[in-house]
Amino acid sequence: MRTLRRKAHRTSFEYRDDRGRNLLEVFNHLFNTTINARVEEVLSRAVNHPSRRFWVSEERALRVVRAMERGTIPPRCNALKREMYGEIHRRVRRLSAIHPDWPLNRLVWVVVNQEAPRFYLSVSSAHAIVVEEKKRCRIETMRRLSRFLSA
Repeated sequence: MRTLRRKAHRTSFEYRDDRGRNLLEVFNHLFNTTINARVEEVLSRAVNHPSRRFWVSEERALRVVRAMERGTIPPRCNALKREMYGEIHRRVRRLSAIHPDWPLNRLVWVVVNQEAPRFYLSVSSAHAIVVEEKKRCRIETMRRLSRFLSA
């Protein structure tokens, strides 16, 4: 008898475009204000720069915070993600002290949509995101230009 194995699959990240735009905005600002800096240095500063929000879905953050409340840490979670979930968990606990009547999902929603202290990305991941976002911007600019010229 064959055992059924669950297939691992990645879901598309719903905030991918927003995170890319936010990271590119920070990268461009730092790049334009830094004199004679290498791209890697600017990327390193960008990933440690405050982010508009925590780039994780509210549902995933809720599952992880619930697991952390039970004392478990999610498996296959890299150090940066553990740090991010730890920060979310700390903020949820602080907020629950202020609003003890709020359910956990509301607490997590509020915290995840607050400004994050950093992007919680590796420099190599940030580089790939910036390159992809720049490419998307170029394509969009060409698309707008072609519409303008054909009108």
